[in-house]
Amino acid sequence: MTEEAKDDNIKDIELGGYKFKVDTDLLDDVEAFEYIDNIENKGQVAGIVPLLKFLIGDQGYLDMKAHFSKLDAEEHKDQQSYKGRFRISKLNDVYMAIIEKFDPKG
Repeated sequence: MTEEAKDDNIKDIELGGYKFKVDTDLLDDVEAFEYIDNIENKGQVAGIVPLLKFLIGDQGYLDMKAHFSKLDAEEHKDQQSYKGRFRISKLNDVYMAIIEKFDPKG
């Protein structure tokens, strides 16, 4: 793969004010395929977490989780002692944003 082709696979994604990069070429990998199969065909939404860690790394996942947990806490600031969470619905939104950027023909 040429350096230019590799750069074409790096996609900028923004969701809920959070920006991150994904090398969509990693989606064309057997390990990613197993995660996606579990998510899409077996209904295992929990498979999104290891897929994200595979795509953006452990630290990237922790940074994302912290961002969306903080946003959730801000949305519920009127509830005393509320602890912000990285909600499953947001996790699913992240997954869909990544999948939309993947072009298997590219």
